[in-house]
Amino acid sequence: MVEAAALTEPWQVVYRTGGHAGLADTVKEGAGGSAGMRPHELLEASLATCMTISARMALADLGVADAGVSVRVHLEREESATRFRYELLLDPALEAHRAAIAERIACSPVRSTLSKPLFFEPA
Repeated sequence: MVEAAALTEPWQVVYRTGGHAGLADTVKEGAGGSAGMRPHELLEASLATCMTISARMALADLGVADAGVSVRVHLEREESATRFRYELLLDPALEAHRAAIAERIACSPVRSTLSKPLFFEPA
């Protein structure tokens, strides 16, 4: 579970889970700033980090050192859909393993979660 709490600066929010914390921020009508990631960037970060971890696990299963793997994610909010575009970036030495890595990130846990119908309910 993650808890988010408003700070005194417009529109800053601290979010926490366990012993970890981060800062989110945004700009709206000239107020706010860039002290932290915007909320939609947190969604992008969640998917990108999970896919990168999945890629590292795929390489570990292949017995390959994993330096040089990353994933970029861009969120596109459309009228009738939300689209996550992602790019797998590999060190040239890892290119031979692209197919195996791509297969693993295609079923990463966060991607699987976001691919199911979503429901929003008060606790």
